[in-house]
Amino acid sequence: MADSVLQLSDIENIFWNCTIQNLGLDPTAKESQKRIRIGYPTEGAPAWKRTDNVGFILVTLADDPIVQQAEISYTKATETTATRSASYTRVIQVSWTFYGPSSFDDADRIRNSLHLKPETFAPLALVTNVSAPFRLPELFAGQWWERTNFTAQFNEKVVRSTEVNYIQSADIQVIPNK
Repeated sequence: MADSVLQLSDIENIFWNCTIQNLGLDPTAKESQKRIRIGYPTEGAPAWKRTDNVGFILVTLADDPIVQQAEISYTKATETTATRSASYTRVIQVSWTFYGPSSFDDADRIRNSLHLKPETFAPLALVTNVSAPFRLPELFAGQWWERTNFTAQFNEKVVRSTEVNYIQSADIQVIPNK
């Protein structure tokens, strides 16, 4: 049995596509590549005009009591081995930061679409207490830049499997109490 876990790049792609789709942008257009970005610019900030609408997606893991629970199971693989599977929930935290004149509206549209279009971020499951967009203008180079943030969390079912050997024999010694 193969592991069932998304890589960071897979999760980032899911949310980039989700964001592009829910903003009504063309995913193949070059403008969309600049409009919604994963991470932050490495060349310094900001790397766009104050009047540009730009969005950023940042994916991290969140600590939550649910991640401490794991279900372990064993299934026979061969006469001498078993498959050990550990199944647990991983909590993915996604933060959106939007800049530009439509930053608040973009954030509000994405937040609302999370409840209405869960297929856009499948196979992840939304934790439904999504924070409201928070408008937070940012001072940079003596100018105020429109900025709006919000964060949502998603659950991912993870299954990791390994082959383990059966115990073939054991030495047992009985030592009487003296």
